[in-house]
Amino acid sequence: MSVFFDAAVCRLIENMPDYQAVSNQTKGNDETAVLTNGKTNAKIVYSPEANRFFLFKGDAGCDEDGYLQLQSYFFEPTGDSAADIREACSVANEFAETFGGPVALDVIPEASKKLSKKERESDENSAVYFVNRIPGVLPECREPLLMHKEYFGLLLPNKFCEEVVNSAVARLLSDKSRKSQAESFFDFINKMYDSGDMDVKSIITMTILNSITGEERMEYVDSLLSDNLKKSWKSARKFIGKEVKPEKESKYKQMSEQYRSQLMQNRNH
Repeated sequence: MSVFFDAAVCRLIENMPDYQAVSNQTKGNDETAVLTNGKTNAKIVYSPEANRFFLFKGDAGCDEDGYLQLQSYFFEPTGDSAADIREACSVANEFAETFGGPVALDVIPEASKKLSKKERESDENSAVYFVNRIPGVLPECREPLLMHKEYFGLLLPNKFCEEVVNSAVARLLSDKSRKSQAESFFDFINKMYDSGDMDVKSIITMTILNSITGEERMEYVDSLLSDNLKKSWKSARKFIGKEVKPEKESKYKQMSEQYRSQLMQNRNH
């Protein structure tokens, strides 16, 4: 059992005291553990090749086809073992909250159907996936991302970009010696915009790109954007300084706001 998977399973057991581990196995490079309380099973899978942890739920004694996927989480070891173990524990914290939530199926849109392995690995269009990949091109965001998750107990993509990524991008554009890194970052942004969902597209245009100021900087960034993103950013600029009400708030965002509100209330008492 890898140290990261072991850390995640141990933390999941700590967070779910009514459950105990009944099996663990390794198939190829994938590691799987099943926890049960006698009525319900929680199955956690770590796939190093897909850089993913998966969480499943099923009735006690169910076969493989009886599980429903509740959540997946991008996880790519950085080489910093201490930070990676903390991140694996953060995965387990979020999984425990998802599994124990009173309305978990409403929070995870895809949990209402059985998913194939291909579908489980195709959530690269989500805002959480997007933000988790940012430290790969902006390493200075790695430690703040861990601190953010530890403080809030989950990842709030737009808030993290507002508070951390925008400042990192401003420093990147101010340093002429980091031209190559800037090109890599905006190449990453172009790809994520093309493949991302509406939340990702909004964060990229309304939050990150709209934070860039100065005619010279804006022209430089514009030269690095794909034609598709360049056009979208031009449209998004009209909303700079305006409060924009989202057309429909996602379930994940609603959950995040409720969690933050409860967290703040508890800390004030």
